[in-house]
Order: sequence, then C-alpha cells, then structure tokens
Amino acid sequence: MRQNKFRGNIFVANLPNGFTDEELAQLFDPYGIVLGAFMAREAGGKGTKGCGLVNVAPPRAAEAAIAALDGSSVRGRKIEVRGSTPGMAITIPKPQRAPRPQAAPQVAGDAGEEAAPHAAARRPAQRPVVVEYRNRFRSLAPGFDRR
Repeated sequence: MRQNKFRGNIFVANLPNGFTDEELAQLFDPYGIVLGAFMAREAGGKGTKGCGLVNVAPPRAAEAAIAALDGSSVRGRKIEVRGSTPGMAITIPKPQRAPRPQAAPQVAGDAGEEAAPHAAARRPAQRPVVVEYRNRFRSLAPGFDRR
C-alpha cells in the first residue's frame, strides 16, 4: 500500500523559494543518514511553502543537525530547524491519472477498426526524496573495528 503521509524527525522552516527536496536532503547529509526529505507544497503542486520535514538517523545525528543548523543562513535566509512533533506530517500528492481516452470519430469505411488513443501528457506527482541506506561506520561505537 502506498504511503500518503511523510513524517520526519526534523522540521525546517523559512527555506528560500525554489528549494527542492534534493537540496533539503543534501543540507542534512553531513550530520547523519538522511532517510527522507520532503518539502510542503501548495495545493496543485504549483510551488513549495518554504518548510519541510527531514528524517535523519540515528537520533543523536538529528539532534546534532538541529543544534548546528538552527539559525544558519541558506541562500540569504535564516532558517529555523527544530524537532518535529509526533503529529507533524506532510501529505504526499496522489499521482495524477491520465484522462480517459475519448472514442475517435469513425470515418466511412473504417467501421471495424478503432483509432489508437493518444496517451495524454501528465505530470508525475512529487514524491519525497528517499535516500538508500549507506554504510557509515563513523562513530558507531568506541573501539569499533571495520575489518
């Protein structure tokens, strides 16, 4: 079943116009494993609202990212970064369905043949950026040996 809500453990506000899901994920990448990042969008997918959610693992990496990035400047805007509340979520837009093809008008002599319907152009729905797990051994445990 397709997930219709994106939940993250970090909320980011006051992001600049045109900021993308990928850029949001890259902003948090130095602090831990980014499991997902998604910007809140206007109805109809016209643009972003300037805020988003990020899911960073492990929890201590999320805390370090919040401490480091809260109040920092991104493209000239001072961003607000804080932990998200349990009920905070962004609705993922449903994919747009192609309109049903209309029957092509029949031309005399083509009684048994149907015209092939043309595929209607459609915009893909915006989905959250989901980053695949990367094996990071940095500071997993004191004395950890990677052999």
